[in-house]
Amino acid sequence: MFPRLHHVRTIPGIHMSSSHSQSWVWLPTFALVFSVLLINGCSGGMKPTVAPVSAASFAFIANSGSGTISAFTVGSNGVLSPLPGSPFPSGAGAEFMALDVVHKFLYVSNQNSDNLSAFSVNTNTGVLTLVPGSPFATDALPHEVVVDSAGKFLFVGNQNSGTISAFSINSANGALTPVPGSPFAGVASPFGLAISPAGRFLYVNDINTNSVSWFSIDPNTGALAAVPGLASPTGQTPIGILADPNGKFLYVGDHMQDTISGYRIDPQSGGLTRISGPAAVSTGCPGCHMNTRPLRLVAHPMNKFAYVSNVAANTLSVFNLNNGTLSSVSAPVPTGQHPFGVALDPTGSFLYVANKVDNTISAFSVDLMTGMLAPLPGSPFPAGGTAPTGIVTISRH
Repeated sequence: MFPRLHHVRTIPGIHMSSSHSQSWVWLPTFALVFSVLLINGCSGGMKPTVAPVSAASFAFIANSGSGTISAFTVGSNGVLSPLPGSPFPSGAGAEFMALDVVHKFLYVSNQNSDNLSAFSVNTNTGVLTLVPGSPFATDALPHEVVVDSAGKFLFVGNQNSGTISAFSINSANGALTPVPGSPFAGVASPFGLAISPAGRFLYVNDINTNSVSWFSIDPNTGALAAVPGLASPTGQTPIGILADPNGKFLYVGDHMQDTISGYRIDPQSGGLTRISGPAAVSTGCPGCHMNTRPLRLVAHPMNKFAYVSNVAANTLSVFNLNNGTLSSVSAPVPTGQHPFGVALDPTGSFLYVANKVDNTISAFSVDLMTGMLAPLPGSPFPAGGTAPTGIVTISRH
């Protein structure tokens, strides 16, 4: 059930993972309201009728048990339908994924084979095609993978090597080339990665030292430069990590402490300042509902809400975001067994959760005013593979 840890220290109860690249497309207000009404129904408790619809976007699921990527159409009503030819082979322990939404490439870290699979995404059909040279070698036990917003560089944390592999992306075919100096040291046991929206800074969770470090990114080469001697303390076993869409705040899920650490980002240096008061950790947040073992975090494209999967409680926590502070929207929402990856569709109208143990995808409509969730008809959907852990979405073009 758990991914291999090799020779790193054992962490009781840990269920490894995190990932979070998204593409955001704004629809007219009418379209968004219509989609919400279609799912939630009108007043009086009407049950919606699900009719066949064309794909509005595509969802891709990393199945760590079967080493495959499942592909689905996401209808305008949010319902998932498997694509012909799915699942697509990836690699042993496929788990974390990142999209280059500029050039339409999908990258998957295969933790049991120490490499990255790279696919070209046909955004009309959703079909995945391996790019030339795939898979690309990393150091030992690659975990979270991130791509900068310009689609120039890719970074992956290698837990067992204590390094970060950095690659430049060929914009024509998606192939990866190591940047000068890669892999980079400076973090004992890198796990979760987040990149600032402007692409200037890379943030890395260290699950051995319970801290988050940051690096500047050379805009020309992609080389990393660590900030000497600086690392901000977190709670125990930081795994999930999220930079808000405006690049002002960073949030870290403290897996073994059942908390969320919040930080303010210095726009010039990229430095982190722990937010004092209720946003710093969930246990000090009046009215905040947090369950055991927070794992992955995702922000709504409107930057008003955040969602956190609670792997040991089989729930999802829903928070308001307000100038870096967190407050609960509702009690935790039930999911399937061992929820891992969390993703919103590109419009922010629907949310999906990969449930590792029961091989399903929980699907919800999102209230765009409150952030609250309601299960979609037919949810949960079969994941199309074993041990689903990662999920990303991309718009259809």
